[in-house]
Order: sequence, then structure tokens, then C-alpha cells
Amino acid sequence: ESMDTFLGLFDPALENENTQTHDIDELNGNVIIRRDDQLYKRGSKCNLPLRVGGTLGGVPRGPSVAVLPDQLPSEPQEGNIEYKLKLVNPNHERFKRLVSQMQWRLREGLGEAIYEIGVEDSGILLGLTPEELQASMTTLRRMARQLGASLTVIREKTISGHNGQTRKAAEVLVRKVPDDQYSIELRIAVLGNSDVGKSTLLGVLTRGELDNGRGCARLNVFRHRHEVCSGKTSSISLQLLGFDSQGNVIDQTCTRSRDYDDEDICSQSIKIINFIDLAGDQKYLKTTVFGLSGYSPHYAVLVVR
Repeated sequence: ESMDTFLGLFDPALENENTQTHDIDELNGNVIIRRDDQLYKRGSKCNLPLRVGGTLGGVPRGPSVAVLPDQLPSEPQEGNIEYKLKLVNPNHERFKRLVSQMQWRLREGLGEAIYEIGVEDSGILLGLTPEELQASMTTLRRMARQLGASLTVIREKTISGHNGQTRKAAEVLVRKVPDDQYSIELRIAVLGNSDVGKSTLLGVLTRGELDNGRGCARLNVFRHRHEVCSGKTSSISLQLLGFDSQGNVIDQTCTRSRDYDDEDICSQSIKIINFIDLAGDQKYLKTTVFGLSGYSPHYAVLVVR
């Protein structure tokens, strides 16, 4: 613990060393760095703050904001990621092109786009001065307003300049529900062998309560009495996790009813993650294959133990 604390003094991702103190997370044995009323947990590559708030250049921050790496990959030509070094006072024609570009990126990302502000096309983070960042964020807000989209800062980084002036780069999530949908939907199939904890994992994720060690979390996922008795999923269970425009979870409660609250979540959410809990036992293989083919998931999660 003392060695981790000592090495933390030389972490280049943390500025203002005089204002940071260290605590020990007794549950996980991690070193917690407290700085500027934010919490950073040692062990992740980007030192994820556990509590953030406020705005950056007038754009609200999400519920958790990570730190950008020192360099990003080169800007992809396809997809929903766009690099912009700065967006300072574009003229009318330039602004129209920027709006069209954002619309295309949103279409590529099925309603979501990522804008890297203060980043060159090569992926180098140059950052912007506070004035440039404010002007760029103002332009980004105008672009989003033109399309009816929302903005959220999800990652940022402070860069020290040669003359001592600090510059900032930011990663902004642009989100707009497609015109032919009520919300942005992401379907994720959860696969794995029997007894690896798939249903328990989903119960914890969607209800926000840890398991008690005796399987209480999976009871919210099971649909049949024989599943409760055997502890094995035999059917296809859909579990919803909804988010508002700022990335906050909608109604993550352990006691919500299955039907009524799912309808409420859908009506209040901008983005919905639909987890598809599939059976892991060999004798329910046909049900699992039907779930994979019938629901056409965007992603699949393989749970192992």
C-alpha cells in the first residue's frame, strides 16, 4: 500500500500534487486519490473519477467523466467518431457543412456520435485555451440544437503548454433519437455456460443491488417457478436498462415490477440497453439459438468463470 501511494506521487495524469491526498479502499485494496473534490481510483488506465459534475465550456458533464489518453488513433473515415481541433466562429457556409457532417456521423452511429475537441486528425491531443474551448463548445451546441441533439462531456484531459498555459481536450457524446424511433435501442445478448452467473449479473446491473450470496439478484430475472427452484435459466428473459440524455440511469431499483416499470423506463429513456438473458444449459440450446437469431442483438457478452 505504501509503495502504491509513493508511486502515485509521480503519476503524470494527476496535476496539483499539493492538493491531493490518498486513502485506502479497504474493500478492494485500491489506492484512492482525492483531488479537487473528485475521487480517482488507481488501477484503471484512465483514472476514472467516481464523482463529477458541472459543465465544460457550457456542455454538461456526464455522471462519470474519464481522462483521455495522451494520444488517440487516427481519425476513422467511416463511423460515428469525428475529430475537431477547434470550432471557433465558423462562417455560415462552414457551419452548414458542420451540421451536415454531424448529421451523417449520427446516422453512422444509429443516433450517437463522438466528437473529439482539441484533437488533430492524426490523433494528437493539442488541446485548446479556455477561450477557444468555450467558443468551440458554443459552436458544437449550435450544431446540436440545429438537429435537436443533446451533448454530454464523457472524457477530458488537461494538457500543460510550453509557456505554462494549460489547454484542454474533450470528448463529447452527441445523441439524437432517430426520427423513426422513440429511443435509441441497443440489444446485447448474454451468453455463457450454466451456473456462471449470467442472470445474477443482469439482476445486479438492471436493479442496482448486489447479490446476497444466495441468488436474490437472479430472482428478478427468472420468469418461471422451475427456474427459481433449479437456479437455471430455461427461457429468454429481456432486461432493460434506460438512460436519460445525460447518461443517468432511469429507475434502477431492486423492487420494481416487471411490466409496469419497464414501460415507464421506455417512456422516460433516451437510450435503452436491452439485455437478452439466454439459457446456458445444453438441453435448452434451441431456445438460446432462437434468442440469438430472433432478436438480432447488436453485441454479445460471453460470461465465463
